Amino acid sequence: MIRSFEPGEEWFWNFDTKELYESGPDLAPPVSHPADQPAPGPAGRVPANWAQTLR
Repeated sequence: MIRSFEPGEEWFWNFDTKELYESGPDLAPPVSHPADQPAPGPAGRVPANWAQTLR
């Protein structure tokens, strides 16, 4: 089943059944990242207040 859903989106499209859902699935948090990169992303490329912008 192919699905289209991005974190922060309020809707979810199922390409298989051509159905629109008003809320998407719960996504699991990431469990790893490249060892040479800080979390949540490349050094110097993620704003200091990145967590607040996700709300």
